[in-house]
Amino acid sequence: MPSGTAVRHPLAGLTRDFHRIGPLDGPVEPWMSSELDQHAAQVCADIAAAGGGFNARTLGVYLHGFLDGCLERGWDSDSVDYDWETLRILAICRLAKEHGFVR
Repeated sequence: MPSGTAVRHPLAGLTRDFHRIGPLDGPVEPWMSSELDQHAAQVCADIAAAGGGFNARTLGVYLHGFLDGCLERGWDSDSVDYDWETLRILAICRLAKEHGFVR
């Protein structure tokens, strides 16, 4: 299978959508870089604590669980710019791109 994830994969779709609101490919403001690094580290720690290796599947499962929690709490991505949830999702998307899970 070629590197990268098929477009139907939830990581690919979300990364494509969130690329419109966040800087996933280029330089970012120092405050955002720090925030994304902290979120990414926590995502990796959470996946490791769950006993899974870090791969596209485990990151996708984490993403689904995180989004389900956001929806249960009534989070709305249109209501704010870079809230905690949006930064976590951007960090997940950035991890997916950095590790070659999406193109």
